[in-house]
Amino acid sequence: MQDACAVALMKLPPSALRKILLKGSLKMIKSLVIAYPEAMGAPILDALAAQVNPSTLRVLIEEVSKGQILTPAQVRSAEREFVKLINDEKILPVPLSC
Repeated sequence: MQDACAVALMKLPPSALRKILLKGSLKMIKSLVIAYPEAMGAPILDALAAQVNPSTLRVLIEEVSKGQILTPAQVRSAEREFVKLINDEKILPVPLSC
Protein backbone atom coordinates (compact mmCIF):
# COMPACT_ATOMS: atom_id res chain seq x y z
CA MET A 1 0.00 0.00 0.00
CA GLN A 2 1.37 3.42 -0.86
CA ASP A 3 2.47 5.45 2.16
CA ALA A 4 -0.13 8.19 1.66
CA CYS A 5 -2.92 5.63 1.48
CA ALA A 6 -1.65 3.70 4.49
CA VAL A 7 -1.54 6.88 6.57
CA ALA A 8 -5.05 7.88 5.46
CA LEU A 9 -6.42 4.46 6.31
CA MET A 10 -4.75 4.35 9.71
CA LYS A 11 -6.22 7.75 10.59
CA LEU A 12 -9.82 6.76 9.90
CA PRO A 13 -12.04 7.43 12.90
CA PRO A 14 -13.25 4.27 14.66
CA SER A 15 -16.84 4.82 13.52
CA ALA A 16 -15.80 5.02 9.85
CA LEU A 17 -13.50 2.03 10.21
CA ARG A 18 -16.29 0.03 11.84
CA LYS A 19 -18.72 0.94 9.04
CA ILE A 20 -16.26 -0.22 6.39
CA LEU A 21 -15.21 -3.38 8.17
CA LEU A 22 -18.79 -4.53 8.66
CA LYS A 23 -19.24 -4.43 4.88
CA GLY A 24 -15.93 -6.10 4.08
CA SER A 25 -15.12 -9.77 3.82
CA LEU A 26 -13.57 -11.74 6.64
CA LYS A 27 -10.77 -12.63 4.22
CA MET A 28 -10.02 -8.91 3.66
CA ILE A 29 -10.01 -8.19 7.38
CA LYS A 30 -7.79 -11.18 8.14
CA SER A 31 -5.34 -10.21 5.40
CA LEU A 32 -5.07 -6.60 6.59
CA VAL A 33 -4.45 -7.69 10.18
CA ILE A 34 -1.78 -10.18 9.08
CA ALA A 35 -0.15 -7.72 6.65
CA TYR A 36 -0.15 -4.74 9.02
CA PRO A 37 -0.32 -6.18 12.55
CA GLU A 38 0.98 -3.14 14.40
CA ALA A 39 -0.54 -0.42 12.25
CA MET A 40 -3.99 -1.86 11.61
CA GLY A 41 -4.35 -5.00 13.72
CA ALA A 42 -5.41 -3.44 17.01
CA PRO A 43 -7.63 -0.72 15.48
CA ILE A 44 -9.43 -3.30 13.35
CA LEU A 45 -9.98 -5.72 16.23
CA ASP A 46 -11.08 -2.89 18.53
CA ALA A 47 -13.54 -1.61 15.94
CA LEU A 48 -15.04 -5.04 15.44
CA ALA A 49 -15.11 -6.19 19.07
CA ALA A 50 -18.36 -4.45 19.99
CA GLN A 51 -20.03 -4.99 16.62
CA VAL A 52 -19.70 -8.64 15.74
CA ASN A 53 -20.68 -11.88 17.36
CA PRO A 54 -17.97 -13.04 19.82
CA SER A 55 -17.65 -16.32 17.93
CA THR A 56 -16.94 -14.42 14.69
CA LEU A 57 -14.24 -12.42 16.42
CA ARG A 58 -12.81 -15.62 17.87
CA VAL A 59 -12.64 -17.20 14.39
CA LEU A 60 -10.86 -14.10 13.06
CA ILE A 61 -8.32 -14.18 15.88
CA GLU A 62 -7.73 -17.92 15.35
CA GLU A 63 -7.19 -17.37 11.62
CA VAL A 64 -4.71 -14.55 12.27
CA SER A 65 -2.92 -16.63 14.90
CA LYS A 66 -2.15 -19.41 12.42
CA GLY A 67 0.84 -17.41 11.26
CA GLN A 68 -0.07 -17.61 7.60
CA ILE A 69 2.32 -15.92 5.19
CA LEU A 70 0.47 -13.86 2.61
CA THR A 71 1.56 -13.40 -0.95
CA PRO A 72 1.91 -9.85 -2.26
CA ALA A 73 -1.14 -10.52 -4.47
CA GLN A 74 -3.25 -11.47 -1.43
CA VAL A 75 -2.23 -8.29 0.38
CA ARG A 76 -2.96 -6.12 -2.67
CA SER A 77 -6.35 -7.76 -3.08
CA ALA A 78 -7.27 -6.97 0.53
CA GLU A 79 -6.03 -3.40 0.15
CA ARG A 80 -8.04 -2.91 -3.05
CA GLU A 81 -11.20 -4.23 -1.40
CA PHE A 82 -10.65 -1.94 1.60
CA VAL A 83 -10.02 1.14 -0.56
CA LYS A 84 -13.05 0.31 -2.72
CA LEU A 85 -15.25 0.17 0.39
CA ILE A 86 -13.88 3.53 1.56
CA ASN A 87 -14.58 5.09 -1.81
CA ASP A 88 -18.03 3.47 -2.14
CA GLU A 89 -19.04 4.78 1.29
CA LYS A 90 -17.51 8.21 0.57
CA ILE A 91 -15.71 8.15 3.91
CA LEU A 92 -13.01 10.56 2.76
CA PRO A 93 -13.62 13.87 0.97
CA VAL A 94 -11.46 12.77 -1.97
CA PRO A 95 -11.51 9.23 -3.38
CA LEU A 96 -8.38 7.19 -2.75
CA SER A 97 -6.57 5.70 -5.72
CA CYS A 98 -4.04 3.33 -4.26
